Amino acid sequence: MMAELHPFFVHFPIALILVASGFDLFAVLWKHAASIKVALILQVIAAVSSILVALSGNQAELSVTGEPSLTQYVDEALQTHVTFGNASIWIMVLFVLGRSIAILEKRPWAQEGWIFPGISFSLAILIMVTGLYGGALSREILQYYITH
Repeated sequence: MMAELHPFFVHFPIALILVASGFDLFAVLWKHAASIKVALILQVIAAVSSILVALSGNQAELSVTGEPSLTQYVDEALQTHVTFGNASIWIMVLFVLGRSIAILEKRPWAQEGWIFPGISFSLAILIMVTGLYGGALSREILQYYITH
């Protein structure tokens, strides 16, 4: 059941991270401190919701690896998506923890400059690439079922 929900769960944190990076950019360009808080809140929600993404993704991976002929057909796309997905989730969680601590400790560099917005934007790109690999994997799985 969780495996089928993976495509549904995954879009929520992706959207949150993309919007959060927009708030980060806005905060830096227009010196808007409230936008930093909004970005952090969105990133925290995305990091927490990524737990569902990871659980459902692991179930989806098990359903694919449970069929050896399918696994052979989509192995490269599957491994690439899993690697990028795991990296994205870990980087997001570590980023949110680090940023939260820096902001709570009122570090001046945490609320000014390009450090966190740069990481936020890089994370958004990483997550988009992961999603592209997920889409390619879905198309390969569909192609397998059409041709076999």
